[in-house]
Amino acid sequence: MLICLFLLSFSSKSNTYTVLSYDGANPPYSYFQQGQIKGIFPDIFTRISELTGHEFKFIPVAVGRGQQMFDRGLIDIEPGINPIWRQTTQVRGIYSQEYMFSHEVVLSRTAETITQPEQLYGKIIGAVRGYRYGEFERHFASNRIVKVDNLSESLLLAQLHHGFIDYVLIGDVTAYYFIKQNPQYRDFHVIYQVSKLPVSMRMQPKLKTLHKDINLALETMIQNDEFTTIYNRYIYSPKSEPTIAN
Repeated sequence: MLICLFLLSFSSKSNTYTVLSYDGANPPYSYFQQGQIKGIFPDIFTRISELTGHEFKFIPVAVGRGQQMFDRGLIDIEPGINPIWRQTTQVRGIYSQEYMFSHEVVLSRTAETITQPEQLYGKIIGAVRGYRYGEFERHFASNRIVKVDNLSESLLLAQLHHGFIDYVLIGDVTAYYFIKQNPQYRDFHVIYQVSKLPVSMRMQPKLKTLHKDINLALETMIQNDEFTTIYNRYIYSPKSEPTIAN
């Protein structure tokens, strides 16, 4: 009876919706393994599907094309987004309730005590080309923190490991995923938090019913601590676990 009442709180009609997946290679959030899409986002939407009855189809495309497709209404959902990151888009979208936090951190080969960015001046820090870092970017200059770009987090971590750069700017969940996959990175340390922002599901403005259904599903998952379980499938014993947005 309780299960029936719970399901009745969702919309009675089941539909299929498209979910943006950046190039199918954004581990641990989404990636392909033996032809199947895996990762945190597929696991989250598998559970949302169980709770709502809706089906979700991941569409792997490049970042720029994905944004264009959302603006044209060809993508229904973009997962794991903070509204600040999409302020300049044509279609702002509507956002679900917040369900986790995104932490951008500085990763080092050695344990250090860093309390302010000025302590990193004169050092070389690696970042993924095209990523933005808000107020932290004012510290990038030839006489401050020297930023060098690369194509992916995995390449940056290899550079850090070999001593070609001093630090890496990276999401902590992504860092812990690659540390789990590469034991040679187990001595890396998070030494500074650049930002902490809550993330939500971004949806097309017309999808009001789906917005309600996803919010109900997310609330259930938060109450059951399901996000911590999902994230911890993919990351290496983090020193500070991902934090659920309350």
